[in-house]
Parts: sequence; structure tokens; C-alpha cells
Amino acid sequence: LIVLGGLSFVLNQLIKRSLNAVGGKGDPVDYLLLVTLVALVLLGIIFSALFLFMDSSTWTSSLFFYMMTAVLGLGVFMPWLQYLIKRHPLFWLVEFLVESKTRLHLLLFWTVLVLVACGVVLFQNSKRSVDSKKPQASTITRKYFHFLAVIVYIPGIMYDRLLLYVASVVCLAVFVLLEYARYFRIKPLGQTLRTLLTLFLDERDSGPLILSHICLLLGMSLPVWLFPRLCASSLSGPSSLLPYCGVL
Repeated sequence: LIVLGGLSFVLNQLIKRSLNAVGGKGDPVDYLLLVTLVALVLLGIIFSALFLFMDSSTWTSSLFFYMMTAVLGLGVFMPWLQYLIKRHPLFWLVEFLVESKTRLHLLLFWTVLVLVACGVVLFQNSKRSVDSKKPQASTITRKYFHFLAVIVYIPGIMYDRLLLYVASVVCLAVFVLLEYARYFRIKPLGQTLRTLLTLFLDERDSGPLILSHICLLLGMSLPVWLFPRLCASSLSGPSSLLPYCGVL
């Protein structure tokens, strides 16, 4: 109920902001997160209903998963976003990313951190294969990812909050789609993700879904998502801490 209530609040705020946006050439900041959330929710509903009648672990179901994601993404949600912002989203994204050297440097830095995080996952799983008595990673090991998340967000907040906004929305989409693949055992990623992530589970992930990383992303991103223009402007006084609320 808390998750649904939070999602309803976020969608309500995004819809209000979109309706209040100035007409003409739409700003992607007003629509990107809204379209992404609607797309992810609809995909989840479609796959949940579909795989009630199909074995999701087969190659046929996996192929259908990828095709449905591509068709809806490229044929429905991207044209919807294009209609709202009055330009092709991919062209806008490329121009946005190469707009300054700072953005390229941040993207390179974040890419390195992603590779480090993947390396930690693979290294910890290799240790588990050697030591079969180690069923779970320690709390300190799991905190590595919290530390990496803080390292990601602080430079983004300091140097380019709009880039952080866009990157966090893209990251949310990737996380949720990977969780769909893991939960439904979509080949070839599903079983691999289950095996790799089992080591990092704790009592908060005792259900069928693994939500810790998604909740961490949501908690750190909400201030930037809900107030992107305010966070992107120069703040002074106590309000200057607003973008850091998720990190602090």
C-alpha cells in the first residue's frame, strides 16, 4: 500500500506538471519520467497477465517478451514522448548528452562505477562458488553499493542536475526491465540474474521481487524528480539542501 500510494503521488505530481507545462515545444523534463513510469507499469501488467497462460521460462516466451518490449517502446511510448516534446527523443538525447564536456566526463565516470559494481557482484559470486558455506554476502559488502550510489549522485548534483535527472530515469527503466526478466525467468538473462543476485538478498527481499536497489534509486532520486527545475536552478540558504535530501 505504501508503494502504491507513493507511486500514485508521483504520477499525480507528474501529470499536474505536464498539464501546466507551457504549450509549443515541450520540455522533456516535463514528460520523460511520466512516460517512463506509465510504460513500465503497463509492461508489468501486460507481462503478468500474459505469463499466467504461458511458461515464461521458454525461449518462445522470452522472444515474445523482447518483441513486446520493443514494439511498445518504439511503436507506442517513444512516439508518445515525441508528440509531447515535439522532436524525436533519440535526437534530443544525443544532443543533450554531448551538450558539454562536463556531461561527457560524468557519463564516463558513471560508466566506470557501473563496471566496478558489476565487478563486485562477479567477485562475490566467485567467492561463493569457492566457499559453499557462504550463503549470503555480508552487510558491509551490501553497503558497497550504497557507497557507490552516493558517489554517483553527489557529482551529478554538484555539476549537472538535469543530466542526473535523465540518467536516473533511464536507470529506473533498466532496473525494472531487468527485474521483469529475472522474475519471469526470461532467457538468457533471467536465471543468470537470479543466481548472481541471490547472494545479496536479505530479509527485506524475502518475497518474489527484489526491490532493494530500486527503492534505493527511488529514495535518492525523488527530490530531483519531483522538483527538477527547482533543483536545477541556483539555490541559496536551507533550500540549497533540497537536491541532497535523497543522499542525506
